[in-house]
Amino acid sequence: MLQRLEVEGLKHFARAQGFSIAPGERAQFKILSDTLIDGLDTLDAPEAAPVPILEVLRDPGRPPGPGEDPYNAIVRWCQVKADTSGILSGKRVSLKDSVGVAGVPLTCGSRVLSGFVPASDSVVVERVLLAGGEIVALTNMDDFALSAGGESSFYGPTLNPFDSSRTAGGSSGGAAAALHYDGIDLSIGCDQGGSIRVPAAWCGVIGLKPTYGLVPYTGIIGIDQTIDHAGPMGRSSPDVAALLQAIAGKDESDPRQREVPARDYVGAVAHAPDTLAGITLGVVTEAFSEETGVQPAVAASVEDALDRLAGLGAKITRISIPEHLRAGGGSFATAIQGMTNLLQSGGNGFGWMGRYWADLPTSLSRGLRDHADDLSAQVKIYLILGAWLQREYSGTFYAKAQNIRSVLAAAYDRAGRNRRASHADDARRCPHTRVESPACRARTARLGRARQYDSGRYDRASSAYDPGRRDRWPTCRSHARRTALC
Repeated sequence: MLQRLEVEGLKHFARAQGFSIAPGERAQFKILSDTLIDGLDTLDAPEAAPVPILEVLRDPGRPPGPGEDPYNAIVRWCQVKADTSGILSGKRVSLKDSVGVAGVPLTCGSRVLSGFVPASDSVVVERVLLAGGEIVALTNMDDFALSAGGESSFYGPTLNPFDSSRTAGGSSGGAAAALHYDGIDLSIGCDQGGSIRVPAAWCGVIGLKPTYGLVPYTGIIGIDQTIDHAGPMGRSSPDVAALLQAIAGKDESDPRQREVPARDYVGAVAHAPDTLAGITLGVVTEAFSEETGVQPAVAASVEDALDRLAGLGAKITRISIPEHLRAGGGSFATAIQGMTNLLQSGGNGFGWMGRYWADLPTSLSRGLRDHADDLSAQVKIYLILGAWLQREYSGTFYAKAQNIRSVLAAAYDRAGRNRRASHADDARRCPHTRVESPACRARTARLGRARQYDSGRYDRASSAYDPGRRDRWPTCRSHARRTALC
């Protein structure tokens, strides 16, 4: 039963909304308040219609022990597996630490969500299990996914498998770096502004940000519904195609989805020609301009990749999309106000039809109350600017950011057609990321503190590993570095 508001409480919340209750109105407001709260009492009970979960093997597992995770890619080892077979049979899948698995602690790379255990599976987890895949780990990520640098997690930075003095990128850095471990075949990452593509580029793996709405996002902590994507990451195109085949498709619980056509991704890869003859790739010149801040080494690497694609038969054309330079402001406005609203509204937001996380708001609000000081600087500045934008400009800049989407989409489509169908581009190309992987900074202190808090067994000394001690590392795969394009 919900607590009733007394008159003083009514006056307090009225002042918070910028108005007052006149003395002669207080009794009536009290009656109205009690009547409305009476109606809410019916919801103050266990879920009237709980989300059913698959009956599968569920071992919530444990955090990695000393020497088990040299790249700091793993938040938790676990084992979740169904007694079924399918396109992912025999594949061991890791999930970004924002993807819900029933019974397995989920933290979104943040102290704020310590102790949160989802009661239901995300849709992508259900699909992985039904396709025969085994979920073996939750992977490290930037605090609430609000960075692409790979070093803002409460668990410390994820290290780059090619150079442990640098980061793996983010925010799905753990999902990318974990693919260098023999015990993980595939990963699921999430992407709002490059969070699959950046770590894939820096870690030399394949990462796909699917078309918006292709993969349902229900049961995954996001940033803003208009930019949330979940997608596959792997070491080979056939593996990535198989995971996409398993997780893509319509689900009524996700309002992000519209019509989602069924495609045979596995067959498309299996029957792909050995040449790119007949394929035209448009290179967006603005993506290499000074305004974007692309580092010379990155630009040179992309140009080298384009030369190799041309060597495979692709036709490379240079196209100009001036509107491209306006995309950054729209992206930041969406993420800043979108994430601020999401965190302040219990992690679900309001006003959409679909499946909500009823168990998330209490954990999130309690964590923000008790552990806000442990948020990363990136999350803190987003919340500061989000509150400022809301107070000074209400939703003006969020509205402008959403409205510019159609302008940008039309510009990209127009450039692809090149105004003449006979010269249309099959795809547009620009760098995944403007910069090389940065050096890590002060990783061991925070890593030790986080591991100690999470497990109750690890101390700072045991969890602050030395990346130079290769004799303590598990078997890791070696990959040729790839240049990633979007």
